[in-house]
Amino acid sequence: MFGLTGISYKSAPLEIREKYSFTEEESLQFLRQLHIDPDLKGAVVLSTCNRIEVLFHYDVCCSDKAFDAILRNLEFFKKTDPAERSYFYQLEGEQATQHLFRVVSGLESLVLGEDQIVTQVKQGFKLSLDNDFSSSVLTRMFNKAFEAGKRVRTETAINQGSASISSAAVELLCQRIEGLENKNIMVVGTGVMGELALANLVKRNCSNIFITNRTHAKAIELARKHNITAFAMDELEAFLPQSDVVLVATGAQSHIITPPMVQKAREKDTRHQLYMDLSVPRNISKEIIQFANVELYAVDDLQEIVKETQNKRKEAVAEAMEIIGFVMQEFNDWLCALELTPSIMKIQKNMEAVNLSELEGFIRINGITENELISRYAEHISRKYARLFIRNLKSVTLNGKNKEYMDVVNRLFELQENNEQ
Repeated sequence: MFGLTGISYKSAPLEIREKYSFTEEESLQFLRQLHIDPDLKGAVVLSTCNRIEVLFHYDVCCSDKAFDAILRNLEFFKKTDPAERSYFYQLEGEQATQHLFRVVSGLESLVLGEDQIVTQVKQGFKLSLDNDFSSSVLTRMFNKAFEAGKRVRTETAINQGSASISSAAVELLCQRIEGLENKNIMVVGTGVMGELALANLVKRNCSNIFITNRTHAKAIELARKHNITAFAMDELEAFLPQSDVVLVATGAQSHIITPPMVQKAREKDTRHQLYMDLSVPRNISKEIIQFANVELYAVDDLQEIVKETQNKRKEAVAEAMEIIGFVMQEFNDWLCALELTPSIMKIQKNMEAVNLSELEGFIRINGITENELISRYAEHISRKYARLFIRNLKSVTLNGKNKEYMDVVNRLFELQENNEQ
């Protein structure tokens, strides 16, 4: 069975989601931990600011046992309380497939139709695939999900208008700060989220921007591209007092902006400051709101901002679901055909066994010397009937879609074991 379990902005608040956030290295370690289980065929970890999900494929395992195994491993790895399982959703089979297709198409995003999720899903899938932690079923499922997502974005109006958390964050800044284009803005982080936010700020004619990153070369590269100023991460405290806006979007697992840092900045300059934290887990301590004239926003505060964009795009959801349904059917047809493979192999194997056994007995009973022509004819007949049975198998089961017939078919062809008794 294959399934999916996870949390998102719809099911869990930020303080819960940040506990389960994964870096790339942590994802790899967690996948190694999962694959100690010999029944696990494959798994993929997806970790973004708005969702943490584990997609998995078990060989022989009931759904309850599979979900419990994944969640127990997750709780052990993250050292979290089992009571928090109430925040997690669990989907299997077609429900899990549809959810993944919707995620990749942007239908499950905070900003409907946003593009950034595609890159994030591809990164999670590639990590699993490159380290042999995927399975043929998961690989096919993800590739079809990417196909569906591409079609949704090119054939519908799902991504018209502002299309990311970063653009929603800049929209909020414009609403909260008059004359944003004249303010000093610090951007910490040059990943996808930070770079998109920077691009949106430049579009709003903001030019007094200071950017930093742990990899200083990337900060310099973006500074040259947009004609702004780059500074080293260890100079952050020096730039903080002169900043009207501080936007942080990194993959750090702890606070980059702390209350003591803000307190020192406030002692040097008491200007109004707005802090925007787009990171999960949060990179700015929520305790900084104790200081006067300081505002703090995080990703969950952007939901009101995106409503206008959502309304414009909702009309495209029905078209998107039609596309998803079509591509899902292609995947399900492939999956059904794949499930016939063991039965087909059993038919072929058992027909070969009957041929060898009966031919040997026929030659012995009739006291004839083994003849190549007889052997070839017997082999020809067994293959002909095997093809006939396989054709009928596909017809009766509708190429594997009629699951109720599969057990009956498998029992009908338990010939090898019976012959050996």
